[in-house]
Amino acid sequence: MDSNQLQRMRSYLDNTQMTVTMAYYSKVGPNWRSINELPDVNRLYYIREGEGWIRLRDRLYHPKPGQLLLLPAGMRLSFGRLGDNGFGKYWCHFTATVGDVNLFQMLELPHCIDVRDEAGLEKQFQDLIGLYNNPSLTAPLRIKSVLLDIVSGYMEGALERELRLAPMSETGKINTVLHYVDEHLQERITVEELARLVHFHPNYFMQYFKTMLGLSPIAYINRKRMDKAKELLSASEWTVTDVAERVGLELYYFSRVFKKQTGLSPSEYRKQFARRGPMAEE
Repeated sequence: MDSNQLQRMRSYLDNTQMTVTMAYYSKVGPNWRSINELPDVNRLYYIREGEGWIRLRDRLYHPKPGQLLLLPAGMRLSFGRLGDNGFGKYWCHFTATVGDVNLFQMLELPHCIDVRDEAGLEKQFQDLIGLYNNPSLTAPLRIKSVLLDIVSGYMEGALERELRLAPMSETGKINTVLHYVDEHLQERITVEELARLVHFHPNYFMQYFKTMLGLSPIAYINRKRMDKAKELLSASEWTVTDVAERVGLELYYFSRVFKKQTGLSPSEYRKQFARRGPMAEE
C-alpha cells in the first residue's frame, strides 16, 4: 500500500463515528434464513460452532469456527444454516460513518478472515455483550472502546491480505481533494480551488465535503496543518515562524489556531513534547 492511500485511510478512520445497535451470542436453528436482504447496519459474525452459508453480493462463503465476517450495510445479503447442528456465533450490528457515509463504502477489504487469537476475540465479544446489557453510565463509552478494538483487529488482519480504498466515484473525488490538501499545506488553499478539482460549485462542494468527512473543508485543512505543525515542533529545531510558514499560515493566525486546538502556544507545546536526546535531564 502506498503512503498516499495510507494517509487517506487514516483520514477516514480519524473521522469515523461508531455505534453498536445490537450484540448477542446466538445458536441458530433451521429457520435462520434470509434471501436478498438489504441491511441498513453493518454486521460482525464471529463463528464458534456448526456450519452455515452466507452470500454477500455474488460471493458465497461457508464460514468455519474461528472465522470472523464483516458484512457491510447496503450490500445484498443472503444466509442460512447447514447440517443438523446449531450454527453458533457471536454477533453485533453497528454503524460506522464518516460524515454521512458508511466507512465500508470507502474502504475495500475482505469480508471473512481467520482469527489468530480466538480466545482473545471471544473475550472481547463477551465484554461487548455484557456492556450492551449494562445500564451503567459509562457503558456506552466502554462499548465503543470494545467495538473499536474488534474492528481495528479486523482491519489489521485484513492488511495481511487486502485492504484498499474502494474504487467508487465519490471516494475517488474525495481522495483527489485530500491528496491535494496534503501536497499543498504550505500554500494558501481555498474552497474554490478544491471545488474545481472535482468540478463542483463551491457551495455544493462544501456540503459534499462535510457529508463525506463530517467537518468543513477549512476545519479539515486547519486540522491537517496543526497535525503537521505538532510533528515539526516536536521533531525539528525549526523556529515557530518557520513552522508557521511550513504549514502555510501567517504567524499570528497560526499561533491563534494552534492554541485553540491544543490549549498550548506553539512554544509551550515544543517545551512539553519536544523529543529529547539521551543526555537530556529527567
